[in-house]
Amino acid sequence: MAARTLNAIVRVLEVFCSVELLAMMLLTFVDVVGRYLLGAPVFGASEMISTMLALTIFLGLGIANARDKHIVVELVDHRVRSLAPRAYDVVVQGFSIAAMCLIVFVLFQQAIEAAHAGTTTIVLEWPLAWITGTVAGLAALSVVSQVLGLVVGRGGAAGHHLEDV
Repeated sequence: MAARTLNAIVRVLEVFCSVELLAMMLLTFVDVVGRYLLGAPVFGASEMISTMLALTIFLGLGIANARDKHIVVELVDHRVRSLAPRAYDVVVQGFSIAAMCLIVFVLFQQAIEAAHAGTTTIVLEWPLAWITGTVAGLAALSVVSQVLGLVVGRGGAAGHHLEDV
């Protein structure tokens, strides 16, 4: 059950992330061509691209959390892991989940504040509450996918660390 749920979440995140990234690339291309060849850039393109970038990052974060495929800087971690591998994994994953929960909390707080204040983006006047709320929802989904990834064992990759490859 957990494995199917995790796979469904990851598939949906992958599709949305791919579509979002494609749309961002096409918008950037059209904006650059319009600006330099036609002298008419796309109105609000930089604001749209920055919003799309935030969505793409948090869509991808859910995938990375589900698969535990984050970038790891190996300074002393191999030594610490060799002393207590199970404790190391619990501390690292616990800290990561706690940090993500804090990010979700702060983003939801910002979305609520933006909704009460009625703030919008500068150029296109999009409601910031919707944008921040969507990013907060994606961050919450990222936490869910990370916890499910721990429960499922990341497709049989339990105990395997990317930096050991």
